Amino acid sequence: MNPRILVLIGLALAALAPAVHGGEAQGWAVSLGGFNLADDSTPEAGVEYRLAPFAKVRRGAFLPAVGVSGTSDGNVWVYGSLRFDWRLDERWTVTPQVGASLYEDDDGLDLGGPLEFRSGLELTYRLARGARLGFVFYHLSNARIYDDNPGSNSLVVTYGFGR
Repeated sequence: MNPRILVLIGLALAALAPAVHGGEAQGWAVSLGGFNLADDSTPEAGVEYRLAPFAKVRRGAFLPAVGVSGTSDGNVWVYGSLRFDWRLDERWTVTPQVGASLYEDDDGLDLGGPLEFRSGLELTYRLARGARLGFVFYHLSNARIYDDNPGSNSLVVTYGFGR
């Protein structure tokens, strides 16, 4: 699949997400960092659309997100994920997250197939007006559903803004 098509799919999912979810947006996040940290790391950038929580608990909330990321080598993936924002205090939040993605390697790292799974952990600090600055470490792999499963680890800086 053409990487440009995946980017368009990601943007379409972000635009349609509020209607499908039946709620409002929580906000947007942009990220920049390194992809495939164990080997030949390449720059990675992404954008994520975070929807309003669908379930809240005492110190946190479950919320869905959709996003698109890519590397300078031509890797592109769109994903949907479930996040759990766990507030440590008024400023700090830890967010475990899991999701599935459609991945296109173009001339970059071959992860074994188009269906990949993403699991990660984000730590953010709340700035003025609800913006958040943080780090996400995540793993992207196919969970051995294909013969080849090299996996990739990423570390990115995120900036979240919106509601």
